[in-house]
Amino acid sequence: MSDDGANDDASRPLSDAEAFELIDAHLDRHPLTDEQSDALTAWIKADPEHADRAFYRIFLHSYLRTRLQAGLPATSDLSIVPHKARYQEPTVNSVHVTVNSGIGREDLDLTFAGEPEFDDRSRSVIRRWSYQLWVIPVLLLLAGCISLMVVFSYWSPVDSGQIYAEESFDYERTPWSRGTNGSIDWPTSGGMNGLNGGSGWLEPWKENDSKVAMIADYSDADFPWEPKDMRKFGPLGYTDASGLVLKSTGKQMRTATRPRSVTTRKIDIEKFPTEMRDGDSIGADGTVIWISFLAQSSISTAENNRYSYLLLGSKEVAGLRIGKLGAAPSGNWTAVALQTEAEVNLKTSSVPSGEMVFLVTRIIFRPGTEEAVVWINPQLGEEPQVTDAALRLQIPDFRFDGISIRANHSTDFDEIRVGSSFRAVAPVVSGIKALP
Repeated sequence: MSDDGANDDASRPLSDAEAFELIDAHLDRHPLTDEQSDALTAWIKADPEHADRAFYRIFLHSYLRTRLQAGLPATSDLSIVPHKARYQEPTVNSVHVTVNSGIGREDLDLTFAGEPEFDDRSRSVIRRWSYQLWVIPVLLLLAGCISLMVVFSYWSPVDSGQIYAEESFDYERTPWSRGTNGSIDWPTSGGMNGLNGGSGWLEPWKENDSKVAMIADYSDADFPWEPKDMRKFGPLGYTDASGLVLKSTGKQMRTATRPRSVTTRKIDIEKFPTEMRDGDSIGADGTVIWISFLAQSSISTAENNRYSYLLLGSKEVAGLRIGKLGAAPSGNWTAVALQTEAEVNLKTSSVPSGEMVFLVTRIIFRPGTEEAVVWINPQLGEEPQVTDAALRLQIPDFRFDGISIRANHSTDFDEIRVGSSFRAVAPVVSGIKALP
């Protein structure tokens, strides 16, 4: 049989989305084949604008992700994708780059401390892209074998990043009563409905199903706990292995038992940088968002389709569920993408949902599919490595304008944060370190 069709496909020019996927793969340390490298080189040569766009991709991924995700002051958010970039021919140890972010012009002087060294893969890529001199210093960042010092003439030093929305559920306890069998007679009205605390929200919480979520307070000693419910030992909180303590209030949201509770809230997108918005939603291509929350379920198993999760986006179009899912019978903490009401790319961790956890999710919005990385109980002192993540999955192209917490059995959620960096969504109690 002739293989002309295969050859034609191999010689077909890359689309922009395919080129970005190859760039991202290289940045994530996945080796490219010779054919992929040749195709990417041809794409860059095909249009001068492609070189600029590749530069944006590399610069954002390899510098801002690794160095500035620790945080920027509010005047210059790291999620901004530059609209224009210019370069000058680099010297051996430095390169000057001018970036116009749409907010202002930034002149960046990148200075490399020490003699650059390359691994074999980086040498191969540099040989293939040698005609693009500006790529050389950027690829040095990718090699992972150099020490980089960057001097800013416009941006300020790194700080804790920016919080766009947060909710600590610091409200009065929801009244409840016992049923005839001694268990809680779960409320069907009130609950979270109308509560309007926290910051960065467009409207109060809304309850949208037959039962409602509650505000739980551990001063309530008479709550009818089930025998296997580990939540009875104390409120949600997190201390990492080094003793750093996550900021939390001690009150939390508690979802309903069957049939279910659906609790939603709209985000105020005006609190987000313009560059992160796509119409009236969040998630413009080339931007990054971090989301974190504490959670613990009443029981670890997910049999009988038990679920309790936080939803971004929508099941009707596309989105992301993070939590406990009936599709993962083990009941362990799970994430799954959504596409036209179907669950796709389900990833399950080794951590039971009956255990208290601190979940941190980073979403990179890209042309085409997005990428979500979820860490469970990361160290709080610095941004965790992708290699330490519990879950990693692709999500069909989606946007979001709020969050929804849905459950058909009781699970606690607390300290929901949406921000620009890991440090923004994982704030540490100052001056406190737990004893070993």
